[in-house]
Amino acid sequence: MESRVNYALVGAFVLLLGSAAIAILLWLVAGGPRVSYTHYLVYTTDSVAGLPADAPVRYHGVKVGYVSTIGLDPDNPQRVRLLLNIAQGTPIKQDTRATLQMQGITGINYISLSGGANSSPPLTATPGKPYPVIKSGTSLLQRADVILTQVGENVSSLSKRINAVLSTDNLRHLSATLAHLDTITGALAANSSRINQSLQEFDFTLRDLRDSTAKLPILLDNANRSAVLLPTLIHNLNRSSKNFNSAAAQVNAAAISVQRALPQLDLTMQELSNTATTYRHLGEQLQRNPGALLYGPTPVKPGPGE
Repeated sequence: MESRVNYALVGAFVLLLGSAAIAILLWLVAGGPRVSYTHYLVYTTDSVAGLPADAPVRYHGVKVGYVSTIGLDPDNPQRVRLLLNIAQGTPIKQDTRATLQMQGITGINYISLSGGANSSPPLTATPGKPYPVIKSGTSLLQRADVILTQVGENVSSLSKRINAVLSTDNLRHLSATLAHLDTITGALAANSSRINQSLQEFDFTLRDLRDSTAKLPILLDNANRSAVLLPTLIHNLNRSSKNFNSAAAQVNAAAISVQRALPQLDLTMQELSNTATTYRHLGEQLQRNPGALLYGPTPVKPGPGE
């Protein structure tokens, strides 16, 4: 009889405990806070591989919603259409951007919202569209893919340039250049004594040049002094030139006067010559007949028959 009573008590206790648990669960579900969501659309050309449905949506790292549906854009199959459920009151602005991010290296993907300046107006649906559209940003995976693509292209271009530099012709030219360098170094070694002598002579030349350079200030000083005296010398030369021109003019005038007096001088000389001839004849007559000066000339004897 006692055993039957114990089983009945245990059964009643279990039923009572289960009913209490169900009541508490129903109370929590019915009485807990309810969250209202606003629908937003995101169109992206990035791959959404690894993004599950119900993936979290985070705004500056804070979970504000989840991904409702994932599918292709019926108007443009090149884009992926994401429907986001975001809690009401979340400040979604016109400059807000949605990007696909990865939580850790091996974590699941999620949608990250960024931007939303205070001065930007709230995002609303355009006329004819059911939901507002959040613009998509470039995800880290896409940027990494672009960078890796560029790096690959640069490596390929560098490889081509290296192959062009290391072509057969260039290697042959390089070998010839090395051979010429070897010949030049051998010639330099063989003529090292001459090179040393040339260097010594060059050193002597530099010393002479240094000495000449040291004398250069003195030469410049003399040149400056000569330059100072040069205006005086030029003035004296100009004055001497004027005097010479004046003397030359006087000589020229005298020459003209002499030239004009030459005909009269010739006439005078001729008269003097005639006078001298007359006096010579007179002297001869006086010498032959001194009395002619007192008695006149001797009458000429008549010739025969006169």
